[in-house]
Amino acid sequence: MTGIGSGLYTVYIDIYSEHSRDGKAGNDMNEWKQAWWLTRSEMNKDKLQWLWTAIFMIYTGGMSGVMLLGQQKTDFINPVVDTFFLIMVPFQGFVFSRRSFRYIQEDSYTQMLAYYRRLPIPNETVMWSRLQQSLMAFTYNGIFFYGSLYVVGLHEEGFRWDQYLAFGITCTGYGLLMTGLYIYGEFLYSGKKYLLLSSLFLPLTIIISLLIRTSGSYGFSIVMDVSKSWGLLSPIMWVALVAGIAGLWLFSRLTLKKLSIRDLS
Repeated sequence: MTGIGSGLYTVYIDIYSEHSRDGKAGNDMNEWKQAWWLTRSEMNKDKLQWLWTAIFMIYTGGMSGVMLLGQQKTDFINPVVDTFFLIMVPFQGFVFSRRSFRYIQEDSYTQMLAYYRRLPIPNETVMWSRLQQSLMAFTYNGIFFYGSLYVVGLHEEGFRWDQYLAFGITCTGYGLLMTGLYIYGEFLYSGKKYLLLSSLFLPLTIIISLLIRTSGSYGFSIVMDVSKSWGLLSPIMWVALVAGIAGLWLFSRLTLKKLSIRDLS
């Protein structure tokens, strides 16, 4: 099938058959183990995806730093800074593989789900794998994004390690929440419709940025100030983290419920 690594599924069938011979298929090979196997297979089959993703994260982190420096040199509070940050932070939950670049032309996410269903691999296993991939991506991408952001724009802000960690966790909490929405779109809609729904996020971020602007500051600065003042006790950090985890879990459950009745043909 176009856009899907056939070797991945051949290995799955071999592993499944081995468990079947032991009479323990479906018992020992539980959802978590299957999901971790899928995750490792997805992460290993395209080595260059890690390079492209790292380059993109270094670029976006650096651009965030440049915008921050520009904001600090003027009294005008530019909502573009927050808009850019609100859009880019959720991308930390992705690794830019061939599939992610072909989802419009080939509807690659739907093809993937249809193939998994025919194997069959349970929807719950596929969802666990997608969540595992997101957590791995946030960890990997965070190193490059926040590293370049610190080098370009925040190295003179006087952050202690715990303060900068609080800043990163706060942003990650927001990213986790948005990842739940993106997974909802990936699993339940065609590539073109998913693109359309994702595009609607842009005007929403602009509105949010303008609302923050009315406070006389910008969100990026507020998160930095609270992180520096409170460190790992930052109330914004804990609210963002809890909201992100809860939102990701709720969207995942809702997605699974609707995925079970989605026609993937």
